[in-house]
Amino acid sequence: MATLNSRINITVPGEIAGILSKTAKQNKKSVSKVALELIEWAIEEREDMYFSNIADERMRRPKWVKDSDNIWK
Repeated sequence: MATLNSRINITVPGEIAGILSKTAKQNKKSVSKVALELIEWAIEEREDMYFSNIADERMRRPKWVKDSDNIWK
């Protein structure tokens, strides 16, 4: 049966495999589900850091509006 989701194979060190396995057992989930949740979390964290860096850069630039209070009037 075909699946809509892509499949990947990864090789992890024994220590990580053990942590994933224990976490999966504690949360009554499959190891692949735990790994997917951690990957999704890591991607979100990277996105947050990326956009935070963009915002920080914008905050360092000189303001192009001389009197921003007038914008809201």
